[in-house]
Amino acid sequence: MNFIKRIAWFEVLLVVVVLGIHIYASLADDYVFPNNWFKRDDAYYYFKVAQNISEGRGSTFDGINPTNGYHPLWMLICIPIFALARFDLILPLRVLLVVIAVIHAATAVLLYRLVKKHLSHAVAILAAAFWSFNYYIHATVYELGLETPIAAFAVVLLIYKLSQFEEGWRAGEISKKQLAGLALFAAIAMFGRLDLVFLAVIAGIWIVFRGSAIRFLLPLDILLIFVSMTASVLLRTDFNTYNATYASSAVEATLIAFVVKIPILYFLGAYKHPRAAPVWKTLRQVGLALAISMGIVAGVYILIVQLGLGRNFPRSAFLLDFAISLTLFAASRLAANWFADPKRSQPESPLVQFKANWKTWLSEGAAYYGVLGGLLAVYMLFNQVMFGTSSPVSGQIKRWWGSMASTAYERPASSWASFFGVDAGAFETWQPFSEVFWSVSQRLRPIIPGADKVDERYFTVLFAFVLIALILVFINKQRSLRAIAMLGGIPLLAGSGIHILSYTATSYGGAKEWYWISQMILLTLTASLLFDLILRPLQRIRYARLALTAGALIYAGVAANALWGAVHYIMPHGRFPPDRPYMEVVAYLEENTFPGEIIGMTGGGNVGYLIKDRTIVNMDGLINSYDYFRVLQNGDAPVYLRQRGMTVVFANPRLLALPPYYGQFAPYLERYSSYGGKDLLYLLEEPKY
Repeated sequence: MNFIKRIAWFEVLLVVVVLGIHIYASLADDYVFPNNWFKRDDAYYYFKVAQNISEGRGSTFDGINPTNGYHPLWMLICIPIFALARFDLILPLRVLLVVIAVIHAATAVLLYRLVKKHLSHAVAILAAAFWSFNYYIHATVYELGLETPIAAFAVVLLIYKLSQFEEGWRAGEISKKQLAGLALFAAIAMFGRLDLVFLAVIAGIWIVFRGSAIRFLLPLDILLIFVSMTASVLLRTDFNTYNATYASSAVEATLIAFVVKIPILYFLGAYKHPRAAPVWKTLRQVGLALAISMGIVAGVYILIVQLGLGRNFPRSAFLLDFAISLTLFAASRLAANWFADPKRSQPESPLVQFKANWKTWLSEGAAYYGVLGGLLAVYMLFNQVMFGTSSPVSGQIKRWWGSMASTAYERPASSWASFFGVDAGAFETWQPFSEVFWSVSQRLRPIIPGADKVDERYFTVLFAFVLIALILVFINKQRSLRAIAMLGGIPLLAGSGIHILSYTATSYGGAKEWYWISQMILLTLTASLLFDLILRPLQRIRYARLALTAGALIYAGVAANALWGAVHYIMPHGRFPPDRPYMEVVAYLEENTFPGEIIGMTGGGNVGYLIKDRTIVNMDGLINSYDYFRVLQNGDAPVYLRQRGMTVVFANPRLLALPPYYGQFAPYLERYSSYGGKDLLYLLEEPKY
């Protein structure tokens, strides 16, 4: 009986419903897996490489070129699953769907426990149900077959462990073993998606500097420095010029700014307790620190340029950086002063604080970053030895795309909205919550009329929402501050912001909607906090509390039913005959090429996995070798591929005329068939002209 009483019935019900929906989907017709569920080409890059690894061919998509264009943790999960592909190509997809469902359910349960412990039961049910059954989250995180499920789980797990750490360090000493364990959880998140390295690094600051104001201020300062320096360059140029010419130098200047500004800010008192000195004195010290830093950063970068080690840089951007950073830092210190508890003021000078704590900070930093950095170093060294480059070639290629004036693929950030991650499309990092803003903005047409005022209406709603949220948080500052600390709000906010800028400020082309995992989790937790603050007065009334819990359960049931309806529709049983080709394009290629033929495609992930007795070579380079990336840059890709046995190309010739191909294939191609807007072409040994 005691065991039964200890069972969390909502968790059990949540797991049963999530697994039940997905097990039904896993038993659907073969045809719907590549056409209705695992639809993204990118997922099959994992599937085919995992199959090849499991069959002893090594880390390769085509069996010819070695590749590292993937996130490692998801590949490790895929390898044993796709060992089943030797028996049946759809069987691994069925198994993977169920594995993803288990990860999905585990993430929802962790989210439920986290919110229940630090907010309320009703809000925890809402958060878990929203994450489990919202269709945008489901379609973006769990249906694609990409690394997103394990990345989402790893982020929530890390936040959950940070929450436990937050309670633990206040009650007693923290051992180096515990710090190393936290670093291991951060590394799991990092290897789930490598761009989560920023969250992993920021989490270390939150851990090591516990008990001081530094842990709150420094993560956000790093984000503000990144915003200020890169935005200053953009204000002196434009987005096209920035992406083509200045992105690299802006990032270099930002790195120098980190190294220079943070120590100066520290020793001039910018990281003391916000109530340790009058606010005007704190702002004066921040202004002095930023002025000194501006001079040093500008001098260092100009010297680097003169020595031929740096790139061209608009020098007036340093003055703009001073003005922007002064505004942002002043706002952050005023907010910190408002939230800070005057009873915990720490009046000691920065030098005294440093002398008292530097050994502890150093030893604990070594314990945390030694594990995190060591694992990252091993990964990079392995890549350098095995693949000739220390980082995934896919990311390098996409940044190369972004530096081009025009390209056949998605452009990098080209507006301030996309720069800050609030634009529609691939840089809309507020999804699925932005759907609400778009919906509400339509109701502002009578107030802000005009078909050309769509953005104005949207940003008015967004600004109003942020303002209301800030008012709620400021009114309930003590509860909000505690919840933010317990839910990992500071590292999650800073890590997510830096993560966005790592794409938008670095001329990254080809960003996708599934990149924004930490942002989805951050916004889900933020919405949970705001709901808790709104509903808090009712939580004190017993019957109202029961009504809120009942309402949350009703929402969970409605949301689950909606997801079930969508899954039931797209994953039918018995609608398609078993002998129907998995994809029509695969049947076309098998009919028009010879067994054993090596076929080049731009993309080609799903075809590469599903086609029989042929080999697909990826021509855009995302799942190809570093050597191929270099020859593609040099204009020698046709010769390189022909030498490796490729005889046929299936692509749109107009796409091959654009960057990044620059028409280098045109002299070597001879068309002999067409299908679905693409041509099937011979790849000639010698150019025609």
